[in-house]
Amino acid sequence: MSSSSLSPGGGRLSGSDGDSGATFAAGDNRREKRRLSNRESARRSRLRKQQHLDELVQEVARLKAENARVLARANDITGQFVRVDQENTVLRARAAELGDRLRSVNQVLRVVEEFSGVAMDIQEECPPDDPLLRPWQIPYPATAMPIAATATHMLQY
Repeated sequence: MSSSSLSPGGGRLSGSDGDSGATFAAGDNRREKRRLSNRESARRSRLRKQQHLDELVQEVARLKAENARVLARANDITGQFVRVDQENTVLRARAAELGDRLRSVNQVLRVVEEFSGVAMDIQEECPPDDPLLRPWQIPYPATAMPIAATATHMLQY
């Protein structure tokens, strides 16, 4: 008995009923293989996504650790700067005090020289503040323009 009918896959089958069963089984096999292939492909895709996610999590942890190290180093440098700046302030005050003492001693020596008539080796005043004599110092007040932001401001996003 020869007839034309639709297979479950939508294709036309022609031939006897025995042929229809074999063609149906072959189409079913193809669908099952495709289903298994799709499942395997989806599984591989999930694995790739999970691996990428794991890599991103590791990178986040690494960047957080690096950020903490940089912040600690910036805080350390800021602390060192504050200490050096304080020491510099103390040294400037001491230099001003010693300059005043030198002027006082020079005045006393001039008086002694004047009354005794003996020539004294009097150290003249300190040279004026010439920025070229101190190239490591900025010739204008550094407080007018900050050179760098604080560590907390530098690392904010």
